[in-house]
Amino acid sequence: MAACPNCGRQTLRTKDWACQWCGYPLISRAFKKIDKTFKELQEERSLALRSVEAETEPELEPEPEPAPEPRPRPVFRHVPSPEPRPEPEPERKPGPPIRPVARPEPEPEMKSLPEPVTTPEQKPMVIPPAAPIILPESMPPEPKPEIKIEPEPPPEPPIKLEAISDGMEISADQLDALYRADKSGANAKFSGKTLVVKGRVEKVFVREHLEIRYIVLTGTGKRMMWSLRCTFNKEDSSKVSRLNEGDTVTVVGKYDGYSKNIMFKDCRLV
Repeated sequence: MAACPNCGRQTLRTKDWACQWCGYPLISRAFKKIDKTFKELQEERSLALRSVEAETEPELEPEPEPAPEPRPRPVFRHVPSPEPRPEPEPERKPGPPIRPVARPEPEPEMKSLPEPVTTPEQKPMVIPPAAPIILPESMPPEPKPEIKIEPEPPPEPPIKLEAISDGMEISADQLDALYRADKSGANAKFSGKTLVVKGRVEKVFVREHLEIRYIVLTGTGKRMMWSLRCTFNKEDSSKVSRLNEGDTVTVVGKYDGYSKNIMFKDCRLV
């Protein structure tokens, strides 16, 4: 038999042209042929090995686990408590020697002074009686200052819309009464007219960089519904800026409609 060039063993050639031992390909026809493939030979070898191992290895029975040893029960013994030892008495140290305390000397007796002897020429001093002290409760109350209540000015007589004319003088209270009664009729009647309005300054608003110059006028009544807004030109800016709230002024201006206020334009102070 020829030897395998790979494993060097005497071998035969399988159906698939390989060594029967190592599977090395054998191309030469000098090797004798066997009617099995290399894979079939490997399966036969593995089956033979398994059967031999099964015969040779004895079956091992599992060893029984040892039973756990019982734990000993604890034995309780009575231990007597130790007797308390007497504490040693502290050594007494001799204290400092006692010094004698000096007794306080008795205070000298106060001798009474002799009474002053008055001669016929000297007269005894007479002390005048003190002035009586007046308590705050017994003092008469200070008189309270009288508060003068200024009477309210009498209401101005109402004006009818038929009496409105160009250039007439009218107060803020009268304008408020007309607009409360008929604001649309008053607006139509005042349209295009110049009026002389009298009222009290409630607000002064001057902003030259925004070209805004106007004052808000109200009347003497406490329940004013409509206030007046009077807008001024640039030449009257200095006069308007000198006004203070509460001043009573007279303004000549042209009626310019109404929104939140009754408005007048091109106004000037009289």
